[in-house]
This record gives sequence, structure tokens and C-alpha cells, in this order.
Amino acid sequence: MGAGLCTISAAGFSTLAILVKFAYGEGLSLPGILYLRFGGAAVLLVVYLLARRIRFVFSFRKTLPLFLLGSVGYAIQASLYVGALERIPASVAALLLYSYPVFVALLAWVIGRRRPTGQEWGAMALALAGVVLTISPSEAIGRADPLGLAMVMTSAVWYAGYITISDRVIARTGSLVSTAWITLGAFISFTLVGWATRSLPASLSPNLAWIMLAMVLFSTILPIGTFLAGMGRVGPTAASLLSTLEPVFTTLLAAAFLRETLGERQVVGGALVLAAVVLLNLPTRARTP
Repeated sequence: MGAGLCTISAAGFSTLAILVKFAYGEGLSLPGILYLRFGGAAVLLVVYLLARRIRFVFSFRKTLPLFLLGSVGYAIQASLYVGALERIPASVAALLLYSYPVFVALLAWVIGRRRPTGQEWGAMALALAGVVLTISPSEAIGRADPLGLAMVMTSAVWYAGYITISDRVIARTGSLVSTAWITLGAFISFTLVGWATRSLPASLSPNLAWIMLAMVLFSTILPIGTFLAGMGRVGPTAASLLSTLEPVFTTLLAAAFLRETLGERQVVGGALVLAAVVLLNLPTRARTP
């Protein structure tokens, strides 16, 4: 049951890149996409918390860090990733973004928490080789846009920092309540950006309305809920390992709906990145303090 829920979560998150591509095709801007995504998610999460009578209003000291995580941390990461999707194939973007666990381990070393183990060094080497192969030109994808590649890699690094900071903050209020505040913070950021740039949608076509509804439900609410439920049953390590299915699903969906193909280098590179993530999540005999 828990493994199935985590697999559903990975499949749900994998639809994001595809739906973003569809939204761009309908003429929606980056701020507009994220304004609608986070706005819809925030409303549904708050309604759910109210319906279940789960307390989500706390002191200013508790809620401000969560709000800032969303309005600054997650908003910047989402902007970089969605911006990259306008320039590079969805499958390539998903594979590169999934290098973020390696940066989490590296960041833990840089800020002095602990020294990486030999296993973690091996994972970092695999991930680096995988990234180099994934971004290299091939007959299938040609020469990928350099700015798009830079944006998605910056997104991965930024996401690693976001996770490192949020780890302690979220523990104080719980995952679901924290997610509600984070999505609300991101929504307000994109509302302000969209208003300042006059890029908020005045109306939605029927096609675009369905795309954004699917993004809110299947790319945001469903995967968040199933991941939390699945992790509660199988534990964080198994849940993280099952999450490596996400870029695999994205690649399959991109081939089916966007007619994207990967070259041999991208396939090998993506496999190395995923292998690095698996290696990072395998138990070790001992940790070096």
C-alpha cells in the first residue's frame, strides 16, 4: 500500500513538466502558470484543513518562516524550473532537476554538518558524470539551450538549499500544514510578480482551464498527499527511492504527448543521475561525523 502511494505520487509529480509545456502552448506566461498552480493548490489545502478542523494558524514566529519558504524559496525554485521548460525538453529538465539530492549531501558538508562518506562521494561522481552526459549534444535533442540548462541546474541547487532549510522549519508544524503555508506564500509572490508585469491571465480558454485544473489536482495536490501518506507507511528512505520513478515517468509522458526522444547520451546520463540518487538513499554501515 505504501509503495503504491509513493509510486502514484511520482507519477503525479511527473505530469507537471508536460502540463507546463501545454500551458505555454496555450499562450500562458510563466507568472500566470505559477499564479494559477499555487493559488489553486493553496485554496484546496486550506479548505481541506478547515474541513478536517486541523489547526493551521499559529504564532507569527512559526508562520513567518513557512511563508518565506514559499514566497522566496519555493517561488524562485519553481520559476527557474518552469522557465527552463520553455527552453529545453521536459525529459532533459526532469532528469537534471533530479540531481538535487546530491547537492543536498554536498551542501550538508559545506555548511559543516558532517563529512560525506565514501558512498556519498561515489554518488556525487555518478551524478556529475550523468549531468555532463545529459547536457551534451546528441542527434535526438540537438544542442540544448544553454540558458535553459543553466536555469534547471540552478533550480536543482536552489532546491537543495530549500530542502536543507525547510527540514527544520517544517518539523515544527507538520508537513500538510507547512505545505499549505508554503503554497500560499508562493501564490502571493506570483500574484505580485504577475500584477507588476501585467502578465496575469484575465480569462482562461476551456483548454487552458482544464490544463491548469489538472496541474493543481494531479501535479500538486494528489502527489503531495500520496507521498506523505506513503512515507508514513514505508518510511522516508523507501519513499525517496520510489520517488526516483518521477523522471522516468516524465520521460515516458514526454515521448507519448510531446513526441520527445532522448539520445543515447541522455539515456545513460539520466540512468547515472538516478543511480546516484539510489546510492545516496542506501543505508550505510557508519557515518563519519
